[in-house]
Amino acid sequence: MIYKNPLSNLKIEYLYRQHFIVVLFVILFNAITYAQQAPHYTQYMYNMQILNPAFVGSRSDLNISFLSRQQWVGYEGAPETQTFSINARSINGFGFGATVINDKLGLTNSTNINIDASYTIPTSRYGRLSFGLKGGLTFFNNNLANAITPDNESYASTKGRFPNIGFGGLYYDDTFFIGLSIPNLLKSTQFKTVDNVDNNYGINNHNYFLATGMIFDLSQDYKFKPSTIIKYSPSLPVSIDINSNLIYKDKFEAGVSYRYENSVSALFAIIFNKKYRVGYSYDYKLANYGSNLSSHEIILTFDFDLKRNSHWLYHNRCYF
Repeated sequence: MIYKNPLSNLKIEYLYRQHFIVVLFVILFNAITYAQQAPHYTQYMYNMQILNPAFVGSRSDLNISFLSRQQWVGYEGAPETQTFSINARSINGFGFGATVINDKLGLTNSTNINIDASYTIPTSRYGRLSFGLKGGLTFFNNNLANAITPDNESYASTKGRFPNIGFGGLYYDDTFFIGLSIPNLLKSTQFKTVDNVDNNYGINNHNYFLATGMIFDLSQDYKFKPSTIIKYSPSLPVSIDINSNLIYKDKFEAGVSYRYENSVSALFAIIFNKKYRVGYSYDYKLANYGSNLSSHEIILTFDFDLKRNSHWLYHNRCYF
């Protein structure tokens, strides 16, 4: 599926194959043949509540995060994602929060709103085990009226909503974490045609995330932070991110990231008072389409420690 706006042959071929293949397949075959992906993030370490509700409350008594991602800059209809998350924790081990994700891809737009909750169990002086649940709604709008297929046919736009539930688990201490989650358990109805939007079946939206990371003290001033995240979806290739970051005096962080057979990234962040972070990442896609497929991502995080501890592991550091 392509836009009515004139594009070069390269852009038409690329958008046709990469951006709108899901919608095109649904329209032509009136069936569901492709699994919906969750958005990619480069600075996922500081946006984990979006992917795993067990992270709710693990960072600080009150945490707020904003993220904006512009993918494949220069291509009309390229993915754009904005996220907002907030969470807080009580003294008895319960955490509560909310997330909002706005995702645009070509002619489609969706807004996902979730409520998150977690419970944390102390396993040792520095160890904590946390379990989380999320639930909410996704509102979508497929603006198909502004597009045509290769045979010059047009289609009516569709919009609607569908529910979502997810869960996750997390173990962490002051220098290590490992988490496993499925943020979307229910089926999506976003890519149904107008004729079958009321049917009960939908697109499987399962994405499995396994993330882990560590902190190593190299010296009084320097810390080394390797991390990785693996995303698996049944009908898509496995996505593996490997990250290597260096922290200087708890004020500056820089690193590189590699997404297996997909992209390489550079990351930089400034940390204020060990609690407030401004981060930027630049992605370069490892594909030869005759153009630079770069992506930009900005994240802001705010950690407020109110000295309420109990079940929670207290660490006043903006590392993960």
